[in-house]
Amino acid sequence: MTISRRHIVLVVSVLALLAATGCKSMKAKPSEGAGFVPMSQMSAREDLPFQKVWVKSGVDWKNYTKLYIAKVNTAYLMNANWWQQSVRSADMQKDVAEVAAYMHDMFQKAFREDANNRFKIVDAPTPDSLTLELALTELIPSHVVMEALSLVAPYGSGVAVQAAAKGSESKCTVAFEAKIIDSTGRQVLAMAADREQGKIAPINLNALTWYGEAHVIIDEWAGQFVKIANRRPGEVVEDSSPFTLSPW
Repeated sequence: MTISRRHIVLVVSVLALLAATGCKSMKAKPSEGAGFVPMSQMSAREDLPFQKVWVKSGVDWKNYTKLYIAKVNTAYLMNANWWQQSVRSADMQKDVAEVAAYMHDMFQKAFREDANNRFKIVDAPTPDSLTLELALTELIPSHVVMEALSLVAPYGSGVAVQAAAKGSESKCTVAFEAKIIDSTGRQVLAMAADREQGKIAPINLNALTWYGEAHVIIDEWAGQFVKIANRRPGEVVEDSSPFTLSPW
């Protein structure tokens, strides 16, 4: 397919129009919480990318050099009843298990590949380690039919179709809640929660699979956790953008 200058201008114009409404307005609404962490004790912070955060004051993070990432908790998600209306309800238990395993593996991979080697990943808690407990609390698959319509639409106008899909909450949505715990005393040192939707893109091939967009979101979360672990005092870790020009 030949992409003309006119098509490129159309894409840029649509993205600019969406951006003018504000990036935050195109982001997923914050989760009300599933109960893994107390949402009422948490709040947004301008220097951190997640919708809700709490950090215990006075913690000397330099005392910790190792990180144990526990198996991702899916009980809160499976005990909810909203997913029973999903187009994938019959396969939900298998889907959730697979995405949770992917999340665990990607978080481990992100820290192991950290150029700064901030934390050594360990297979069990140790006296000088932190424990990261993650809960996958929402997992809505991509609306494959809606995304297919955005691909067959005239080049660039598919962005508008995807924006409409977000408005109707038919985009892939994922949410997590997390605790960072002192492995020895089991004291909670930090908590976080976030909810994200699939990105708006001129061509979005990830959305043609049930959970391709979920994988992208999880990859970004893992990268953000690594950036937070390495950040200097006063440094801002940016939130992810709701837009992308990449087709995957």
